[in-house]
This record gives sequence, C-alpha cells and structure tokens, in this order.
Amino acid sequence: MFFNFGRFFGFGFQSKLDNLLKQENLTLETILNEDDILSELKMSSSGKFADFIISHPNEYKKMIHYIIDDVQPQEQDIQQYIKFQFIISEVFSSENEKLINYLFDKPLDNPQEDVQNPLDDQQTESQPTQEQEDKESIRQHLLADFLQVLGNDTLVVTTAGYVNKIIGAIIHRRGHDFWEYLIKNPKVITNLFKHAELKHITEIIEKLIILDTNQEENDDKNYLKERSDLIIRSQKLLSVDSNSNAIISNLCDILIELYKRTLISLETMTSLRTILQNVAQPQYFMNLAIQTQNTVVYNLLNIQFEYYIKIEQIDEGKYAVDLKNLYSSLISHLPQALSQQDLFKVAFQTSKGDQVVPLGDAKLELISFIIQLCQRQEIADSFTKPIIFLNILDLVLKYPSNNQLQIQFDKLVTSIIKSKNTQLQNLLYQDQAILRFLIAHNGSESRKQKPAFQGVLTKITNYLNSNINESEELAKSIDQIKDEWNTYIDELNEVNLKEQQWMCGVNPRMKEQENSSNYNPFVPIPLIPYQSGIRKVESSDDNSITQEKQEFNEVEQEDSQNNDNLNNDNQNQDQEQEQNNVVKFQPIELLFNKEVQINNQELPQIQELQITEDVAQDHDEQKEIKQNELKPEPEPTELIDQQQQPEQHLQQQDQENQQELCEPEPQQQNQIQTQEPQAEPDAQQLVLTSNSQMQDEN
Repeated sequence: MFFNFGRFFGFGFQSKLDNLLKQENLTLETILNEDDILSELKMSSSGKFADFIISHPNEYKKMIHYIIDDVQPQEQDIQQYIKFQFIISEVFSSENEKLINYLFDKPLDNPQEDVQNPLDDQQTESQPTQEQEDKESIRQHLLADFLQVLGNDTLVVTTAGYVNKIIGAIIHRRGHDFWEYLIKNPKVITNLFKHAELKHITEIIEKLIILDTNQEENDDKNYLKERSDLIIRSQKLLSVDSNSNAIISNLCDILIELYKRTLISLETMTSLRTILQNVAQPQYFMNLAIQTQNTVVYNLLNIQFEYYIKIEQIDEGKYAVDLKNLYSSLISHLPQALSQQDLFKVAFQTSKGDQVVPLGDAKLELISFIIQLCQRQEIADSFTKPIIFLNILDLVLKYPSNNQLQIQFDKLVTSIIKSKNTQLQNLLYQDQAILRFLIAHNGSESRKQKPAFQGVLTKITNYLNSNINESEELAKSIDQIKDEWNTYIDELNEVNLKEQQWMCGVNPRMKEQENSSNYNPFVPIPLIPYQSGIRKVESSDDNSITQEKQEFNEVEQEDSQNNDNLNNDNQNQDQEQEQNNVVKFQPIELLFNKEVQINNQELPQIQELQITEDVAQDHDEQKEIKQNELKPEPEPTELIDQQQQPEQHLQQQDQENQQELCEPEPQQQNQIQTQEPQAEPDAQQLVLTSNSQMQDEN
C-alpha cells in the first residue's frame, strides 16, 4: 500500500467543482449530489462555489429554502434532502466570506466569466438591466426569507440547529450589520424568544449579547443598549415562564456564559462588564431557585458570586459591590432550600430493597454556594442560626454513599475553621451537634456496620482534633464532652494506626533520595578482600613512599548476611588465597559489607615484606602471558598466584564468556576485579624500584 502524496498535498489533484462548472445547465443539486464534495466546498473551492451561487441568486434562494422548509417525503427522496441540508449548513458554518457578504452588500457588476451559467449566454442588449434588477431584488430578500422560519409556531430541533450554525457564522463575520438589520426588524427578536425552549435558539440570543465578531468595531456603535435590553427581556421571561424547566435552564445558561466570558479576561471585557450591570440581584435568583428547584439557577448564583469577588480586584476596587447588602437577605432562605423535596427526582430501589430518592445536583450546588458565603467575613456575620449546618448533617446521614456530598461537607467544616470566624464556629459547635454526630456515627460500634461515610468522618475528626489549640470555640465545645471525646479518639487511634500507615513504609509524596552508588546491573560489582590498610605508592623526585589509610563505611546488616551466605562455602579457600594477593597501589571503592572493617592500629608486617617479591612475580607473569598471547594483558590489580595460574586462567575465560552472554553473577567477596585500565609496565617498574628502596631503608 502506497501513500498518495499527490492527493494529500494537492499535486495533480483535479477539482471536482471545476469539472462541474464546465457543464451546461449546472444546478445546485448537481453540485451537492457529487460524492465527497463537502471538503472541497469548505476549503479549496469555496471561492469558486460562492462565485457561482452569487452569480445565480436563484440557486442561493434554493439553498435557504433547503434549510427552512419542512421535509416532504412524498415529493422527493428524504435522504437526499437531509444530505443537502447538512452540506449547506456546513458551508455556511465554515464562514464563507463571499456568501455571507452577499447578504448585506451588492456584488460587483462583472462576475467571473468562468462560472457563468450557459443558460445566461443567450442574452439581448435590452435584458441585462432587467436581469440585474431581478438579481438585486432576490438578494435583498434572502436574509428576510431565511429568518422567516423563526415565525413558525413550532420549530424542528434539527432545523433550529442549522439556523443556529448559519446565524452564528453571520454574527462572527458581520455582527454589526446584523444588529443593524435586527434594529430595523425587531420582530426577529420576538420570534427568537418565542422558541426559548430550544437550546439552539437561546444560543443565538447569547451570541447577539456577547457580539463576538471579526467586523471592525465602531466605538460609537457597540449596541450596548440593545444588548442590555436582551438581558432584561430574558429575565422577564424567567418570571413569566418559571413553570418551564427548559426555558429556565436555557435563559440562565445565557447569563452563565456571559459571566464566564467576562471572567476569562476581566480587565479587557469592558463592554460585557457594562452589560452585566443589568443582571438581577442574587435575591431574585434565590427565589427563582426555590421556586423551580433548578440546578442551573444555583450554578448561576455561584458564578455570579465569583464575579463579584473578582471584580473587586481591578481598578483598585472601582467596581466593587456591597456583598453584605446583596447576600445577607437570602441567608434566611437557605434552610428552606436545603430541606425542600426535589419534585423532579424519582425514587429508585437499591440492591438492598430500599426506596431512595436521589439527592440531585441542585443540593450539591447549594452547599457549594453556602461554602462560598462562609468564606467572606462580612457575609459570615449574617449567619445567626445553626439550622443550616444541622440540615447538612441530615443530608450526610440520609445519603451516606454520595461521595460529592461528603466532599462538600468536609470543605464546609474546613472552611469554617480556617475562617476563624467566631460567629460561624459558635454555630457549628453549638450544642456539640457535629461532635456528637461524629461520635455516634463513627465510633467503634457504628464502624462495625461499615457506613460509606466513615472515611470522611475520620478525616474530619482528625482535622478537628489537630486544630483544638487553633480554635477557642472548638476547645470549649470539646471540653464539655471531654470524656466521650477522649474515648472516641482512643478508639480511632487504632484505626488511624492502620489506615494512615504508608504502604511498605514509604511516603509516595516525599522525594526519594538519590542513590549515591552508581549501580549498573550489567557491570559486576567489584568485591574487595579484607585488608587492614592500603598502601599508596607515588612517584616523586626523591622516590619517597607515602602510606594512606582508608576507612570503609558500614551498610545494612541484611546486605552483610547476603554476602556471608554467598561466601560461606569458599571461606577457607579465600583465606589461603588472600596471602598470595598483591596489595592494590591506588585508592579502591568501598566495600558493601558490614563485617569488613579497617584496623588502623595493626599493620601486618608480612604484607610489607612480601610486597617486593609479589610485585616482581606479578610483573614476570604478566610479561610471559603477553608473549604467549594466552589472554589479554592482565591488570596490575589482578592477583594471580603462579602455582594456580592455569586453573585461574581457565576460570577467567569462563567468566569473560559469561559476562558477554548474560548479566554477571555476584563474585566472591575476596576476588579482586577492576574496571579501569591500570598503569603500563613502565609504571610497574617504578613501583618495583621504589619498593626495593623502601626495603633497603628499613
């Protein structure tokens, strides 16, 4: 299978629309019926398609009627009709500039010759003027013909979606001109509100208010009054049609989207900030929420409060509002909203056979709204009764398996303690309601039933117990039930000991310390034999010899035991071989064995006496092996006994073969392996000479 570069990059690609434009009597249906024509109409050939449609306004009119007319299966193929609707809506939603501009501007008098329809070639000298007048008459009524669909008593959802896509593209390209048209034709706005139960139609109202357009703005003509009137009109409709849950949701979504757009760039959205001044106060929406029990209204209350908080931070609080005056009046309505039964939730049967009414998102959004109010000092002082917190406790007890409710309950308690507001804390701990709730439903007896909320209750208990010294009100409340609380804490300590224990004793949040040893699993670890000291020979002018002692670090006892198990079988052999080994004349790595330690006080005399003989013997052996080419040049630190040379040579070859094929096995503790290239024979001769001098001096 080969990749078609020509098709992907356009080399040698033959446009289908170019071939169609060469046909006589070309119609819109012929173009739309072509296979895989949509991508070409939206991208490469969008300009040519627009030129053809503009030069034939009747074809443009047919495009509009394909969108707005009802489908009649008896007259034509319904599948073909649906296909035409989709392609036309996609072409408009791609914001074809020529097609959209044609709705507002008169085109040039000399259209392109390559898109002329052959039917128009036979013309007389007296026809062009009349034909252009007819085309202009059709053009001027195209937008009106399209918007007349909004005047229908009912609107199909699919048609509403197509209308939304086309008007959205028009607003984005020519938003100011479209507003000019609406001002001259106010009935269009009335027809939009007529279908407010359709989400697609209310999104058009939302786009008109936001007015996100590429058209050059005119500072004198931002249509702020007209856009503000749409907000006021939407809120009036909320009161009139409060019995329609769909209308309430759609209209509140308009205001929510306005707040979201403004919060994205609060300092630059000056026009939207001006428009949002026409939004009703929170008390209006609180009454609407209680009346409708609609989740979207509580969402609106939350984002409106967030907007009031953020707007205080710009221009040194120039746009700040009096939060206490706005929200203190609606606090008295919160208990009613928390306790009222949701009429839109239907009970269901659990696996245990219980009938349970779902909590619903409205209550969760309401509790989130209460948490925001508690975080503001001027509003928190308006809370005068603990009934709000008692209602929330009842909900937690009634819906023990609702995780979102448990999270909100935890946030509420935490925010009140962090606020350090005496008024709120007194209400929260009044009559020790929350403390007794924790003891009653998270004690040892209650935990045997394994309630679903025991994890959150344990978390809240630990938080309260760790902040006793931070809150005087909490300390006083606990002191009144001190015995019960201490007994409860003692019972919970057992639980905390098990639940708060890290798996494998490792805290995953702490960054592990980097291992100081650069261990490579493919390189054998050098094992160093036990030595009481290390001699280091340096070459200098007077051939002086210095001694250096190096201490070895201790490691964990487990590593020592593992090494002991590996070396128990060869312990006797290692002791005999150790006497024949040559001391390494350079610093060596630390041993990974606890039992190998340095005795700084005892230095074996035998080792000093054998240095010269061992080095000379080692040098002769290396020279002989190199001449015979039995193996690579041995390193100075490889300790080979002359009598055991043939056996050790075979063992070394086996080890080298194993290292090439697989990961090396841990070596014996007393066998010396080096990884770095050692000094050359000349340096060995210097070592031999210096050792001879040392022996003579001694």
